[in-house]
This record gives sequence, structure tokens and C-alpha cells, in this order.
Amino acid sequence: MDAVGPGQSVRRKSRVLGLRRQSYYRRKAGHRPEEEDQFIAELLCQTTQRFISWGFWLVFYFLRNQGYSWNHKKVYRIWKEEGLNLRKVAKRPKMKRKYQALIAPEQINEGWAMDFLSDWVVGQNQQQVRIFNLVDEASRKALWLEGHRSISAKKVIQILDQAVQWRGKPRYIRCDNGPEFIAHALQQWADDHGIELKFTQPGKPTQNGICERLNGTIRRDCLHLEWFASIKELNQALQKFWQVYNQIRPHQNLGYKTPDQFEQINQKFYFRSVA
Repeated sequence: MDAVGPGQSVRRKSRVLGLRRQSYYRRKAGHRPEEEDQFIAELLCQTTQRFISWGFWLVFYFLRNQGYSWNHKKVYRIWKEEGLNLRKVAKRPKMKRKYQALIAPEQINEGWAMDFLSDWVVGQNQQQVRIFNLVDEASRKALWLEGHRSISAKKVIQILDQAVQWRGKPRYIRCDNGPEFIAHALQQWADDHGIELKFTQPGKPTQNGICERLNGTIRRDCLHLEWFASIKELNQALQKFWQVYNQIRPHQNLGYKTPDQFEQINQKFYFRSVA
């Protein structure tokens, strides 16, 4: 290769080094493509951080609409260099709940647990129903079973008011993180009555195991045995199940006593019934 010295012409230097003279003169005039690339990279990163789920073309045309006229090949080259096509899929942030230690209650009516059970009612419109259940954690007594097409936090509060009027208020109520249970109205009701809401950790239904076991028993001993033409028929069947569950069915964890027998035997436990 011919030597290139300081006294050589731009034409000769460009021919020897394999550069275009236009590039030399543009560079001399202040054209710095690496600075533009860095600006595009920063702009792409800022846009993808703001719109996490957007792909390349959405981002590209978003920048076009902002007045930037870069060629899509140039922008895509920088997009790949920044590794933006390997971004993780956006995930819903996990709900943060303070962990509550799972301590079994020592007294009847000290702690309740509540949950929902979903099922289908075979009627003219095949409506889906939700069954609300409330149980005493110490005696395993089912305090409330009721099915509705939908149950809001307001309806939950109405049921709890009736349960408290009948049985007296507990020290705490255990529940999961369903939208009805984390509603501000229910928290306000609990604060007004001096009742603590104990939330289970998300994704761990076993922390509300007594209610989960009751759900399984309801399905096995009631819901799976017959078809229901209406919600009214369902609630009638639930009422019969409620009587059998509390008064006839022995419970292994209670020494094969029924919940009613267990509460009668253990009158020394704190228990107050409101007529």
C-alpha cells in the first residue's frame, strides 16, 4: 500500500484509506453520527421505560409523530444494539400485604374466616353464582352460607352486621385479598367495630385453610349432588347443608363432635350469643 503522509492530498488519503471524500468533508464540517446515535439510543430507552409494553414499530412511529425523521433501518439498528427487543414482558405489580402469623384461636368466637365459592346454577340463563361462607375458626361452625349472582363489599358488610348481631363480634376475621375484602368500606367497618382484618399472603390459599376445607365440603356434599334451576333452590340446599354440617356431621379435628356439640361442651371458652 502506498504510504500516506501529512503532505498528501485529501483525494490520495481517501483512496488509500478507502474513505469517501464526502465523509471527510462532512466530518470536518461538524457531522458526528455517533453523537446522533447516542441521542437516539437515549430517546429509545426513555420511551420504552415510559411505555413498557410497546414494541419497535409503536415506538418508531411515536417518535415520528414527535417530529423525528430518522430512517427506520437506522433506528432499528440502534434498537438492537441497546437490546430493547429482549425486554421482559410487563407484569402486574404484586399486591403487598403485611404477613399475619397463623395462630389458632384459643376461644370460640375469637376469630372468624370468610371466603367465596363460585359455581354455576343451571337455569334458563345458566347464571354464575358466588357463595359467601363465614366460619368460626375455633369450633369450625359454619356461621353463614348464602349464594348470590354477585356479592359486593356492601353486601359483605350487611352479612357481617347480621352475624355480629346474632353471635357477637370476633376479635379478628381472616380473609384473602379479593376485591370485596380489600375494599375501603369493609376496612372502615372493621375499624368502627374494633375488628382486625387478617389478610392471607397472595397466592397462598392454605393460610385460610378452614374456609378452603369448608368450600370442598360444600362442593362434595351439596353442589355436586344435584342441579339447581335457580339461586333460590341453591340457597335452600345450602340451608339444609348448613344444618347437617353444624348439627349432624362429625368433625375429625373436633374429636368427631359436631360444631354445636363442641361449643356446648366447651362453655368455659368465651362465647356470647345475641338473641
